[in-house]
Amino acid sequence: MKQILVFFLMGFLAIETFGQPSVDIGIFGGAGTYFGDMTKIELQKSLNPAYGGFVRYNFNPRYGFRFNVINGSIGAEGFYNAEPWNFHKNVMDVSLLFEFNYLKYIVGDKVTPWSTFIFFGLGLQTFNYTKDSAKLAPLVDQTYFEHAETSGSVMSPTIPFGLGVKYNLSKRFGIGLEASLHKSFSDKVDDLDDPLSYVNTTVTPNVPVKYTDTWHNNDWTAYLGVHLVYKLIYGNKEWELRTPRHKMVDWGIWNSNHRQ
Repeated sequence: MKQILVFFLMGFLAIETFGQPSVDIGIFGGAGTYFGDMTKIELQKSLNPAYGGFVRYNFNPRYGFRFNVINGSIGAEGFYNAEPWNFHKNVMDVSLLFEFNYLKYIVGDKVTPWSTFIFFGLGLQTFNYTKDSAKLAPLVDQTYFEHAETSGSVMSPTIPFGLGVKYNLSKRFGIGLEASLHKSFSDKVDDLDDPLSYVNTTVTPNVPVKYTDTWHNNDWTAYLGVHLVYKLIYGNKEWELRTPRHKMVDWGIWNSNHRQ
């Protein structure tokens, strides 16, 4: 929890330096799961609680930047190579996202009460990797342990993206439903770190043969949940929508000083 507060504060201070158009803060609650090397995953047992928060800097009613933190209890029960496998761990996803509203949307504006939206960006994921040699022994080649990495803390880049819908509740509050996928650049989320790899002993010197690396692996985390938003700073109160409500897809946004 302390880590989330630290990341959240860092994001808020960073966004405050940009200026003043409009700033929202929000909290997120829902469920997280995983996709990777495992098969026949029992979905009901693999959905676990996830929570977090964000700070969103809106350049105008169509797009903005969002500093996002999600802390999830990620785990799964299923099989790998026809053998039972399971894992459970805490995963923290920190990301900077570009958010685009399909319709022009401002929290608290009656003219723009709702919109669908998409988002994407770059992130960082932290979790602990556990190498359980006893569990891995029947699943991997005998030479696997000659080059397997040891247990420890992992910090991996991610590419997050997702979509959702948001709706105004009042002048300062809004609510939304969103789903996201986070592509990890580590193969250790499920504690199956390149399980098909082995050491080729038919050549001299012996050569490790790998099937996954930083750019090619199977691990993803996924989140689905509800967010509650509070408009912290109204910013430019002179925003006017240049187009009528039935043409809300138009990019044109006008204020008294310049076009956004």
